[in-house]
Amino acid sequence: MEKETKNLFYEVSTGIVVFTVAAMLVAFFVYPKRSVFLGLILGMTLAIVMFLSMSLVLERSMKTEDPNIVRKRGIISSLIRYLLLIAILVFVITRFSNQVDPVAVVIGVFGLKAGAFLQPVIHRIITHKKEEN
Repeated sequence: MEKETKNLFYEVSTGIVVFTVAAMLVAFFVYPKRSVFLGLILGMTLAIVMFLSMSLVLERSMKTEDPNIVRKRGIISSLIRYLLLIAILVFVITRFSNQVDPVAVVIGVFGLKAGAFLQPVIHRIITHKKEEN
């Protein structure tokens, strides 16, 4: 992975973790069950893995010059990513719903969106700290 892509990955992953920690704090006061915390951690892990997949596909696509290949690669990887997410959710719901809260897993996966929204803020904080040193 190139340096810029790695930095972006770390920044978005940091946003995902920040979102998950905030969700855990809310859950601690609203619904403090072990299954909720496990669901949030599983959702966070899925969000980070999904973003890693997206960044790798994007980086590979940037090196390809044929737009048809880029489009096909993007569609196929997106379908695989979401089918795997649905399969994992169904597996968790059917096998582990008493140990892992499926709603918390979905909320944890939404950390991907929160991480994307928090990335510019995290980037500013990191670059500001680097400029101070």
